[in-house]
Amino acid sequence: MKKIISLLTLAITSGVMTFSSVAQSTQKIGLLEKPVPVSTVDDIEGFYGERIDLNRNRYLKDFPIDQYVDFIVKRQHTEWTWTQAEQHGKWIESAYLSAIQGEDSELMKKAQEILAKMINSQEPSGYVGATAASYRSESRPTRGMDAYELYFVFHAFMTVYEETGNTDALKAAEKLADYYLAHFGPGKCEFWPSNLRAPENRHKVLAGYSDFAGHSVHYSWEGSLLCDPVARLYEITKKKKYLDWSLWVVNNIDKWSGWDSYSRLDSVADGNLGVDKLQPYVHSHTFHMNFLGFLRLYRITGDQSYLRKVKGAWNDIYNRQMYITGGVSVAEHYEHGHVKPLSGNIVETCATMSWMQLTQDLLELTADTKYADAMERLMINHVFAAQDAHTGVCRYHTAPNGSKPDGYFHGPDCCTASGHRIISLLPTFLYAENGKEFYINQYLSSKYNGTDFAFHITGNYPESENICIDVTSPKTITKSLNLRIPAWCKAPQVKLNGKEVENVKPGEYLTLNKKWQKGDKIEIYFPMEEKWIMRENHSKYNSYTLPGGEIMYTEEPTTEIPYAFARGPMIYSVDMVWNGHLNNDDLNLERDIRIDINKVPEKCAKPSQNILGPVYQTSAYYKGSEVKVILTPFTNIGQWYRDNQSMPQPWSDMFSYGIWLYPNK
Repeated sequence: MKKIISLLTLAITSGVMTFSSVAQSTQKIGLLEKPVPVSTVDDIEGFYGERIDLNRNRYLKDFPIDQYVDFIVKRQHTEWTWTQAEQHGKWIESAYLSAIQGEDSELMKKAQEILAKMINSQEPSGYVGATAASYRSESRPTRGMDAYELYFVFHAFMTVYEETGNTDALKAAEKLADYYLAHFGPGKCEFWPSNLRAPENRHKVLAGYSDFAGHSVHYSWEGSLLCDPVARLYEITKKKKYLDWSLWVVNNIDKWSGWDSYSRLDSVADGNLGVDKLQPYVHSHTFHMNFLGFLRLYRITGDQSYLRKVKGAWNDIYNRQMYITGGVSVAEHYEHGHVKPLSGNIVETCATMSWMQLTQDLLELTADTKYADAMERLMINHVFAAQDAHTGVCRYHTAPNGSKPDGYFHGPDCCTASGHRIISLLPTFLYAENGKEFYINQYLSSKYNGTDFAFHITGNYPESENICIDVTSPKTITKSLNLRIPAWCKAPQVKLNGKEVENVKPGEYLTLNKKWQKGDKIEIYFPMEEKWIMRENHSKYNSYTLPGGEIMYTEEPTTEIPYAFARGPMIYSVDMVWNGHLNNDDLNLERDIRIDINKVPEKCAKPSQNILGPVYQTSAYYKGSEVKVILTPFTNIGQWYRDNQSMPQPWSDMFSYGIWLYPNK
């Protein structure tokens, strides 16, 4: 494929080189795994490649970004609502990454025009948000949701600079940061979540909204999340004022929250406290965004306490609050114990985005394959289940058991924007390098074309258990190639140029150190166990609401325990789009279907060539009568219509689906 234009290629190369050298000089802790430039990942194939293309060619190109940027340029917003001002930062970052990775000159041209319009609208003070000047003052320099919205504008500007060398974008990021530094800091405004001040705010349950920190029940964490992009700006510019400000922000979280929620992350790391107990309501996505900032400060300062806190929180969430698909969040927060309802406002797409970024950051810092395993589970199951297979829009929540198409048609809002952003970031999560070390963490069929090393992965993983890596480097190069061997695979096999490789251990990297040359071939076999999995810690869940309307849960014991079918890391569901023979598309899965878990499902033909396989058929009882039902990978639920049939109304609950199924007694 042709590059967009030679000038852009040069800008991309120089931008990456410039940032790399600057970042290394501002970090005490280097990354063990450095993600490869997005421009080096080509031709992602199969189901996942098609969905990435859908995100670029349909959603990003068709999205009416002009009207949302015009909303910013007019700058008349005074309400707390965020949906209109949520779009421009995420769209710019997504569009640039997708255009570079997909070598899409049309999208790149549009992205450049939109970026220029945003930057040209920036006030001399540096403000570039949506809030009206008449609303802002010295005592109220921002609107409550500005920090949340501008977090993504910051990152968009810096990503554009890193990927293309566009110094106007970097200057815009600095001006925006200087606006915050001028108005927030010691003796200035602070990120209080309510009108209460220390010590009166101690252990107070909050509701409502904050002038500077978003929703009060987030206890100031929506303001402190800016520690991440401002610290990133320090990495790029070496200007210590940005580091000092980020440290000031983090050091005040305890005071602002009233619950010592930052310090008590140490108790989470000790295993004595769950993240849900840090304060009365833990907003999962907001916490993740702050955690990303803590990891950045760890890299810069070398302070191990940042890493310890984040690893402790990640472990707690992973062990108690992560769904079988790799998704997280219950009604946008974390619950007590193992409370994870099957349906409702479950697995928010914003939380999927930031959880994936957080997990990837921990992988890059530690080179621990458990994080890559978690990335794989989320990537192959839940990310694209949230994406409408027709338009590319992403759901707000994607419950393990639910209905469709209602849910794919909403917004634009935070989650529609987060969905396209995380899909645009996915190519950067596949491979990493560090000098002579190279890491293959995910095995989607694709090509890598680096400056001195290149290869082509084929095999249509995870539909297939067989993977082939063909080295295509034009010159001989010595590399230690680290292949992630997933922990779920009990008997992995690897061959190098036809010879069996010994000592292949699940849950570790297999390191192949040699002089690689064109024609070298690695054959990988990851046999996938097919099994029914009983849901652990299952309960009957009852909801209630906090004063601000946040949904919380209690639980009661139950003897009705559901099961899910899994094939390796792939999770399956009964999707009524593909079970029309039952003549009840919107049936109640819990009441009407009983699965025979004593029988192993059998592979069968795909009901549609557009979906990921393999597909299974299994025995069940529908309202007491024995039937066969089709099991398809959960990632396919984004298709809410049957091939060659009329599409249902977008706002209908036409088709039910469910991962968790109840056994026949």
